[in-house]
Amino acid sequence: MNIPIEQMKSAYDKHQNLKVAASELGMKWQTLYWHLKKHNHPIIGNKSKYGSPKDKLASLSEKHFSNLVPDAINMNSTCFQSKWDFEIYGLKIDVKASCLHDAGERSRQKRYSFSVKKQESHVDFIVAFGYTDNIIKKCYLFPKEIIRYMETISVSEHKSKWSDYEIPLEDLRPFFERYRPCDVRR
Repeated sequence: MNIPIEQMKSAYDKHQNLKVAASELGMKWQTLYWHLKKHNHPIIGNKSKYGSPKDKLASLSEKHFSNLVPDAINMNSTCFQSKWDFEIYGLKIDVKASCLHDAGERSRQKRYSFSVKKQESHVDFIVAFGYTDNIIKKCYLFPKEIIRYMETISVSEHKSKWSDYEIPLEDLRPFFERYRPCDVRR
């Protein structure tokens, strides 16, 4: 089997899924992966199309953040499973998403739950979106100093100790623009 690397890149770029692209090419996904890595071709995946429901919500939240803060650079567009999702003006930002779920078996309360254990030591801020039916209902901005050494942030649907970190969506962009270097401010 002598498939040109350009054909491999093209098949992968079309599907953004190793197994699907490899199947189209008639090869094992491991072989395709090896060739793409050898030629420094980005392998980023497409979690909005092929991912689990959680992956799809995460992908939606990253799109929402990108629309709200358009100057932010999406780190997942060049690296699969980047340690953080976005960079802007030297800041590292990870975006989290959660739908409301029951606080416990017998509890009537609902809460959002954001896992931060993998990013809390790498990022400057975590932006967390609380969703209902794919619509953002809550937005939180957590600075690294507040979430350091935490694994999960659990936010009640109503009053919570985390309410102080809730931010209106329209305030996200102006907040991050404060970090823009003086010589490039508009």
